[in-house]
Amino acid sequence: MDQTYTFTSRQRTDVTVANGAEAALPQLVARLDPHGVVVVHDPAVAEAAQRIGAVLGATAVLAVEGGDAAKRLDVVGRLAERLHEAGATRATVLVAIGGGTVTDLAGFVASIYLRGVPFVSCPTTTLAMCDAALGGKNGVDHCGLKNRLGTIRQPDAIVMDVAWLRSLPDEMFGEGIVEVVKKAAVLDAARFAELEALAPALRARDDEATVATIAVAVQMKMAVVLADERESDRRRALNAGHTIGHALESLAAGRLRHGHAVAMGLLAECRAAGVDAAITTRIEALLREVGAPTEVPTELREADRLWQLARHDKKAVRGDVPMYVPTTLGAGEVVLLDEASLRRAIG
Repeated sequence: MDQTYTFTSRQRTDVTVANGAEAALPQLVARLDPHGVVVVHDPAVAEAAQRIGAVLGATAVLAVEGGDAAKRLDVVGRLAERLHEAGATRATVLVAIGGGTVTDLAGFVASIYLRGVPFVSCPTTTLAMCDAALGGKNGVDHCGLKNRLGTIRQPDAIVMDVAWLRSLPDEMFGEGIVEVVKKAAVLDAARFAELEALAPALRARDDEATVATIAVAVQMKMAVVLADERESDRRRALNAGHTIGHALESLAAGRLRHGHAVAMGLLAECRAAGVDAAITTRIEALLREVGAPTEVPTELREADRLWQLARHDKKAVRGDVPMYVPTTLGAGEVVLLDEASLRRAIG
């Protein structure tokens, strides 16, 4: 069940979602009329990167740190130096293969190296396929805060092959589905019901259900992104769960997966904002069905530190800490978080 999409903003972005989507890469890269190809990859997917690099005739296949270790300015500098050593020009296509941290890093470098080179993103985790690799936001962490420095630059192509997901542990597979649940909860009630129907097959990691779920994520996120590419207003909906979620993730200092932090954050924000209990219960049930944790661990219930982290989040403006929460299932609004409601929400 192949899904293909073309989105146009400042440039054309072709998105391919399928079991076997890797086969589409040569044609998509050729469309960019490249003068050389450089593959950047997470070491965890070295075998796929070498295979793809050989098919594309890459001039270099470069491993970079995976996980949060990739999202640092010193890594950006080293990767730029390695591109220079590989003879990269403005016509060299940078192909990123890996999870969201690697696609973030490579997208950031692609947007600034020689003031911009062609970029193809090949996310290999559900979290990256359903969220991080979509929308053109590229960034690195700085001063202990997530994505403090970044750019907005859409990839020229995104290729998502569900075969790349088969080696993922169940908890990594499930955390990406959280982002689809989050989007549907504040954007589309019909899509939320579709996810409820798909949940048992998703838990079993069925390929068709996985393709269908990723396709839902692509359609919902890109509709928002194209309506608000520069993050002025409507794109706020994509931040649901991220105000408290990012604070939890920062406090955990690498001990909490991003998707799990968003699941906990989404429910905590619903409680903090006083969202109707029936809506919160339905969201919690779906998160549990796809295997996401929903309770904030006792060791992270440090309200003072979480509040300080939330106040310094990049979404905070003039002392206000905004959250985007569902008003009804499939629609939402901005509500301001305060310290007292945060304390109530985390228990």
